[in-house]
Amino acid sequence: MNVELISFYPFEVSNRRPRLLGYADVNLDGKIIIRGIRLFESKHGGYFISMPEFYQTERDVVEVKDREILEKIRRLIVDYYKENLRE
Repeated sequence: MNVELISFYPFEVSNRRPRLLGYADVNLDGKIIIRGIRLFESKHGGYFISMPEFYQTERDVVEVKDREILEKIRRLIVDYYKENLRE
């Protein structure tokens, strides 16, 4: 499966951990677009993503069952952040 970054929106609220670093939109095989994936920096310095969710019910809008695809999405977003926005 091809995972392509459409856009990344840097967003930093505070220095508290986990810290929100930005939002990303990705395209999966040109067939599915996921908007609003959040990139966080953990308190131990690592990075993790969170899929978009409905705020009223706090349920995931998108749930990726395949670990390989989820890792491709995470790696794409983290690599973009490290190469273009990390200070």
